Amino acid sequence: MTTKATEKIIEALTQLVEGFAELQEGLEEDFDPEAEEGEAEEPEEDSGDLEDALVTEVRAAVEAVIENEDCAPEDLASIVSALSDALEEIDPEVFAHGQVEEEEEEDDDDDDIDLDDDDLDYDEDEDEDEDEDEEEEEEEEEEEEEDED
Repeated sequence: MTTKATEKIIEALTQLVEGFAELQEGLEEDFDPEAEEGEAEEPEEDSGDLEDALVTEVRAAVEAVIENEDCAPEDLASIVSALSDALEEIDPEVFAHGQVEEEEEEDDDDDDIDLDDDDLDYDEDEDEDEDEDEEEEEEEEEEEEEDED
């Protein structure tokens, strides 16, 4: 049971996905005309330029919507946020690609440090020594108070 608003969103998202794919294809052809034929592989250094061009085109589209549709940037941010939340519910790993690598690196770092109890210069009697020092200070204070009286 989808509402009319939901149906509009489905149609809009479908158009967005199709338009984005067309834009990406067109930019790939601009950066590497032979890529269309499958003969040339995309060099890694050009992938950054392609991504930059893609972001530039999307930014221009967003600016056009903001200006022509009298839509506030906050409204678009709210939509993008809702889309992100929905995607994360559908597939939690969608946005975890960077986090997984970071967690693995943190785990690796923990393995590098191996401390044994023998390596530590911990005085087990240290707490007892502190208690004794506090008791001595209290006794000295009491003696001083008695002397003053």
